[in-house]
This record gives sequence, structure tokens and C-alpha cells, in this order.
Amino acid sequence: MESSVSSSVAMAVEPGPHATGEEMLAVFWHEGMLAHDAGCGVYGRDIDPGFLDVLDQHPENADRVRNMVSILRRGPIARFLSWYSGRPAHAAELLSFHSAV
Repeated sequence: MESSVSSSVAMAVEPGPHATGEEMLAVFWHEGMLAHDAGCGVYGRDIDPGFLDVLDQHPENADRVRNMVSILRRGPIARFLSWYSGRPAHAAELLSFHSAV
């Protein structure tokens, strides 16, 4: 279901005319990002302390990411963005700037 919703959002938006004489910001996007599950619990701890009625979703949850993509595609800076296909990173690429722990 997630992919059909996200695809309809992505497909409903035609790239607008790019700003002339302005620098463009490159955005690399891959629908696979929506499958990333950063967990829930107490934000930043990914645990259930046993006293919350509803566990917080991590800020990188699929709905929030989907909304951010739609804002970038249709919002006020859309004409300054150039969209490119992204891809999942290889472990070596991630480890070049992120610790394994």
C-alpha cells in the first residue's frame, strides 16, 4: 500500500519549469527510503518504557518522509530543485561518514 500511495504522489506531480539564472539544488530520491523502519518508542531510545499510551514514531517514518517529498515537489522551492534517481548505499559508502555502532 505504501508504494501505491507514494507512487501516486510522485506521479501526480509533473516537474515544473526550472528557475532561470538561479542555481539548482540536486535532490536524489529512491522510493525504497519509504521502507526504512527506524523504530518507535521513546524518541531516540527505541524502547517501550511501559508507561506510554502511544509510542512515538521516529522522525524518519515513512509518512513524514512522504510529506517532505511532496513539499519539495510542490512547495515554494520546487522550481529550484533538480530530481535524480537515488539508490541504496553500499556499506562501505555509509561507513565513510557514519560509525558502525
